[in-house]
Amino acid sequence: MIDLDAILEQAAAGRAVAGASVCLLYGAPRLASIGVERIGDAVKAGPDTLYPLGSVTKTAVATLVCRLVTDLDAPVAALVPELHDLGPRGAAITARMLLSHTSGLADAWGGADTLPELLSGGVAEPGKLFSYSNTGYVVLGRLIENITGTSWESALRREILDPAGITSADFSGTPAGAASGHLATGDGLEPGEFWPSVSPLFGPAGATLHTTAEDAARLVLACATGRTHDGYELLPERVVDEMLRVQTRLPGSPLHFRGWGLGWALPAGVRQRAVQHTGGTSAFVHVEPDRGVALAVLTNFPEGWAFGKDVLYRALGLRKPAYASGVRPEDPARYVGEYASRTFGIAVRIGGDGRLRVTNPLTGRETDLHHQAGDDFWADFGELETEVNFLDVTDGRASRVHLALRVLDRAS
Repeated sequence: MIDLDAILEQAAAGRAVAGASVCLLYGAPRLASIGVERIGDAVKAGPDTLYPLGSVTKTAVATLVCRLVTDLDAPVAALVPELHDLGPRGAAITARMLLSHTSGLADAWGGADTLPELLSGGVAEPGKLFSYSNTGYVVLGRLIENITGTSWESALRREILDPAGITSADFSGTPAGAASGHLATGDGLEPGEFWPSVSPLFGPAGATLHTTAEDAARLVLACATGRTHDGYELLPERVVDEMLRVQTRLPGSPLHFRGWGLGWALPAGVRQRAVQHTGGTSAFVHVEPDRGVALAVLTNFPEGWAFGKDVLYRALGLRKPAYASGVRPEDPARYVGEYASRTFGIAVRIGGDGRLRVTNPLTGRETDLHHQAGDDFWADFGELETEVNFLDVTDGRASRVHLALRVLDRAS
């Protein structure tokens, strides 16, 4: 018998935890919560607590797109004419590229209130390289609206949420009864938003949708199987198989995800067919569609993803992968410099002890780069363990780096 309450206590040990709610669907639903909705208040987190899904929203948006679009390889600019402003590259972008983060659209989180503003960040060559793009899912939201003639929220509710029995869904961005965010301080946690406030434009990318943990688990299980709990078909089996198939592989030696499907991350080191997604660093879902298993871990603190992975390992008996850490690279100077995207930047330098150091893109604090092999490293930022893969090493230095699922260009 799986004791979720005990598992949450074990996962919380040694971590700064505010509150969390978990649902495991494996036969009858199992629910457990820990902590509070807001530090300093007496309201405990529970089964009715609403949490932001963040980018877990993308799995539902992807399911809706695959329900609406019959040819995923057809350019979508005819339905999203703003893409024509990006020239031939924008006109070549397909739904498959947008769903699998290979569109080349510059990632952004905030800084724009309209789609033309957002697209002003430009586009790399479509279909060539994986780089996580919230921008791409904003475009998919517009695609949904232009196909259905209604808002993406209304279309999602009608086509996916209502059939799946998701009754807690709230798109207001600040629903009553929602858990508050928290920031890490030197003394622990304090209330505060750990992701910057953005306009509703970013809703399809994950800015607005809140649900309970049980509804999150039911939603992602329905999306990953193509069927609701009562047998209603959201997608035919062949389309579900396509969504769960590797569309693009991640560079280097991945820590978490070996590749990306259509809206789904495909985990590394899991033998059975499984998909996952994160919501920032505070939400985490794992689905094994062939076994009818879904786990949703929703939290209100920065280390929620790491906490969720720990819950996963304990609840389903999966083994945490060992991260390789080899000898120091032969020429560490080739990696030194500053790298940036539209969303964030990092700096890499050689410390006084000769070890490579990298700045945390969220806090600016430095941490060690652990060498795996060749040009592949990994870094532990506390709330996030991430691959750091240096790319296009020419003339004695790297031109780009893949970190936190994004490709950053050398800035110096």
